[in-house]
Amino acid sequence: MILRSATAPRAWPAAAMALSSHLAHLMLASSVGGASGIIKEAVAHIQCEVCGEAVAAAAAYLAENGIADEDGVTDVVENLCSVKKKEGRWVAKFDIVREDEDAQLTLSRQEDLGECRSECSTVQRACTAALDGMEEKFVEMLMKREKKPKDMKKKLCKKACSKDVPKLGKKWKDEAFIARSHKDVEAEDLMEKMKAETGLGMKMYNREDLLSMSEGDMEVMAAREALASERAAAKFADAEL
Repeated sequence: MILRSATAPRAWPAAAMALSSHLAHLMLASSVGGASGIIKEAVAHIQCEVCGEAVAAAAAYLAENGIADEDGVTDVVENLCSVKKKEGRWVAKFDIVREDEDAQLTLSRQEDLGECRSECSTVQRACTAALDGMEEKFVEMLMKREKKPKDMKKKLCKKACSKDVPKLGKKWKDEAFIARSHKDVEAEDLMEKMKAETGLGMKMYNREDLLSMSEGDMEVMAAREALASERAAAKFADAEL
């Protein structure tokens, strides 16, 4: 998907045009290489392990960002399974592996964030399924900070870890883990920061729209959008004078 700005109350930084063009290529690649259908048996295979990783990720995010208020903790839990949110980026750090077609799927942690395709989407689905109905309890545990992640896992993940793992057989096709560049991640962070600071309205382009565009089309569109944002910002500044 590509983000298209609708309004820009304040001027973008000078690098906005280059950033917009970079994101256009980045998000096209993400869309074209997007996730295929998620296999429910695969979700069941990793649900217990994912639940434990989710608990650890939430606790670590709170500690790293100094979040202690209830609203902040609630936001972290709500966004924990979404790779599009900083709180949920951890799901893109895992490759799903197995020893052979009769073995259970397991998670393999990678150093860098990976592209979110089929396996990443499977981890997201497993996270959502594991924490479904447990959100309020999770927030309470995190607020009290009385328990270590491994102790919270025993309570929160009991249901997810008690289920029998179904046979998967040849349904599962391994997907290569492709690490994302730090530049791409930084560009996303900057765009999110700009959105928060400027109040930009966003319009999403779907996969079909993207596939119909050439690289030249996307470069022109990115430049046009950046220019439109700058003009809107200039008009807004004039109106304030």
